[in-house]
Amino acid sequence: MKIDGEAIVTALKAAIPYIPVTLRLAVIPLLIGMLLGLMIAFLRFYRVPIVAKFLAGMITVGKGIPIILSLMVAYLVFSDVFDQLAQAKGWAIQFKDINREYIAMSVLSLYASISLSEIFRGALVSIPKDQWDAATSIGLTQFQTIYRVVLPQLLPITLPMLCNQLIVLIKASALVSMVSVVDVLNGALITATTSYSFLEAYIAAAMIYWGLSIIIEQLSGLIERYYARKFVRGSLV
Repeated sequence: MKIDGEAIVTALKAAIPYIPVTLRLAVIPLLIGMLLGLMIAFLRFYRVPIVAKFLAGMITVGKGIPIILSLMVAYLVFSDVFDQLAQAKGWAIQFKDINREYIAMSVLSLYASISLSEIFRGALVSIPKDQWDAATSIGLTQFQTIYRVVLPQLLPITLPMLCNQLIVLIKASALVSMVSVVDVLNGALITATTSYSFLEAYIAAAMIYWGLSIIIEQLSGLIERYYARKFVRGSLV
């Protein structure tokens, strides 16, 4: 099979303008997932009555639902409920006027929250118990212990996994065509509908995804080395 290099270049040119869409669909859910995931992790770590067990059950259920299924269900449910609500409230806006990116971001944020809550919970468990006891012995409250002792250690511990989660979200964003959102993959495929060069379009999209992943890994490595130097200086002091 002969691969058309010119078709790859054409697909790249068509896909590159959609890189900001893909980044939005990955970075924003990551930030939301970090916030919600951290809250869930602390609630489960402290074993808050009823809430901790409920969250544990919901996370178990959420892990077993494919992202593509969540996207389709969210799209169908939201489209029906929103129009009914808009009609009941007399709103001029309808579902067709809503940016579909919001639906995709909501689903990806939920997916990220589930994954990151487990990451943060594992990081909390890995912090030695004597650090918690030492903070209590000097009179720090639980909030002060979390803010001044625990949180500064979470980022270095979870950074590689956060980097991996961002890459996973970038790849998962390729599914947003199911809710009528055009991202890098679908932008590349636009050219294939007329030239039938689908293989070249997929190669072009893969090149962009590889490029983004390499950049993210390099940035993560720089941050890791920064924290490593900072840790060494702190140890020497």
